[in-house]
Amino acid sequence: MGVYSIKDLENFTQIKAHTLRIWEQRYNLLEPERTDTNIRLYSDKDLKKILNINLLYSNGLKISKIAKLNENEIYRLANEILLVPDSEDASNVDRFVNRIIRYDEIGMNDELENLCKDQGLEHVFTNLLIPVLQKVGELWQVDSITAAHEHFFSNVLRSFIIKHTDKVVPQSSSKGSALLFLKENEYHELGLLFYNYYLRSKGYHTIYLGQSLPNDDLVKIVREFKPDYIFTSLITILNEKEFLEFFDNIATCFALDKLYVGGYQLKIFEHLVPKEVKIIHTVDAIELD
Repeated sequence: MGVYSIKDLENFTQIKAHTLRIWEQRYNLLEPERTDTNIRLYSDKDLKKILNINLLYSNGLKISKIAKLNENEIYRLANEILLVPDSEDASNVDRFVNRIIRYDEIGMNDELENLCKDQGLEHVFTNLLIPVLQKVGELWQVDSITAAHEHFFSNVLRSFIIKHTDKVVPQSSSKGSALLFLKENEYHELGLLFYNYYLRSKGYHTIYLGQSLPNDDLVKIVREFKPDYIFTSLITILNEKEFLEFFDNIATCFALDKLYVGGYQLKIFEHLVPKEVKIIHTVDAIELD
């Protein structure tokens, strides 16, 4: 269960802390726990609620009206908004989400294989799987999907990407070497797995270290292996201090202009990213120099 400060909530929801305090004090929309020093602490339930409130507010419902709704009504209205298709591709996303809800592993794998034959894994990942992951997050927000669904989908997709990575034929001469890892306590691996597939398919030699690598171990392997590039992803919620410390730690053993980083936290803290670092906005935009 998460525990968040009001600054964490501001970073994650993009709602100003000042606004959150007004919504709390004037409309009683949140009742956070408080420390002995009167610092607000918010739970996962608070996070979901404020995301749903902001969804209703962004869709034209006045905050004074939202304040009169009970939690079930807030969730119901938010759910109705999220389930309205917003593009021509929404039917593909919704069909895939329905397979997740039914735990239909065979159907998911068959559909992914067929799509990859026609369009390639890069296109499928960017245009279907990323929107599906976003949709799963939205449905978690309104309790239409559980953590079990998310774990199920992640493991199916993880196995699928690894299978296709294993099919990549190694090149006789590598274009360069890349080390891929996730920082300590970071477990959201799907993006990193795809980066690994992408790099190998383009002829790069990769060392894949996976989830939650202690910083001391990262320093040791970077100094031993001397990779040309490092790839990582930041998705788990961080505060500003933790975000900056991450780059400071890497800078002790590796040139930041050869560091490529993706993930949701980059959107939140992009203004704090060292100018040398390459931000992965889209996979097809990766250019190794």
